[in-house]
Amino acid sequence: MSQEPRAFPAPAGVVYNTTMARADAALALGALYVSASRREARVGGICVSNAGLDAAIFCDIVARFYTGQSRTPSSNAVLPIGFAAASPPTSAPMVETVVAKKREDGAPRYVRSIHRIADTGQPEALLRNAVTFSAETVVILSAPATALARSVELAGTIGQYKQRVKRVMIVDAGGASQDAAALSALVAALPVPVIFCGHEIGDALSLPLSRVENGFTWASANPVLDACRASGESTIALNDVAALYYAIHPASGFFTVSDSGPTRRLVVESAKTEECAAALVALATSKPSAAPARGG
Repeated sequence: MSQEPRAFPAPAGVVYNTTMARADAALALGALYVSASRREARVGGICVSNAGLDAAIFCDIVARFYTGQSRTPSSNAVLPIGFAAASPPTSAPMVETVVAKKREDGAPRYVRSIHRIADTGQPEALLRNAVTFSAETVVILSAPATALARSVELAGTIGQYKQRVKRVMIVDAGGASQDAAALSALVAALPVPVIFCGHEIGDALSLPLSRVENGFTWASANPVLDACRASGESTIALNDVAALYYAIHPASGFFTVSDSGPTRRLVVESAKTEECAAALVALATSKPSAAPARGG
């Protein structure tokens, strides 16, 4: 008797709102695409806030590199990368370095489809629509809360959060509190668990750049590694990677959630700190299951 194919649950969608200004953010983006290649997650949407256009271009470059596609992959085939410009619109040197990198023939080292603001998505609409692409979604905020707070004010968004969103992770190191009023309004409006990933997470889960570099031997050139090196950070605090890992794998045993204070906060299990750090850096530096494009 033939057996019916086993049905596996669809992976949770991940919506990532980032400034893309730290090496940790670049590693988290790479980790997201590795997780998607393993069907442990789905890229629900990427939105860049409080940055220059190069940050959005960098996210597009990473998406293409890690999926090996000539067109923008995953949800970005439907949704562009959202972009909320800073004023003045300046990007971190790490992403500018990657965007400006050239091949020997003078062409851009890494392919991209974003060249101007018109190639990006309106941030509030993208953040609202991104939660609808998966039955279950997690949201990671590692940027000022301005755009995400505005997105939940749009008609129908709260209902979608109630139906689809499992949790919202807020990374302190990402600058969510830079717009304190927006952050307060966001937390008050959200009908789902909100978990803060404080600076203490990055303090506990910090690794030297050399340990990160050792994981990227599978590619002769990699935009995430280039960004880490150009960031000038000799030690990288894995704030965003930790938030992403917990959002996708809440039962990993590496973390607990404390709600003894006014907010729920992510806590690293002290006995598993080194094991946790090793798992995070392994994910963030892994080769995706699908072969990546090696540049343009």
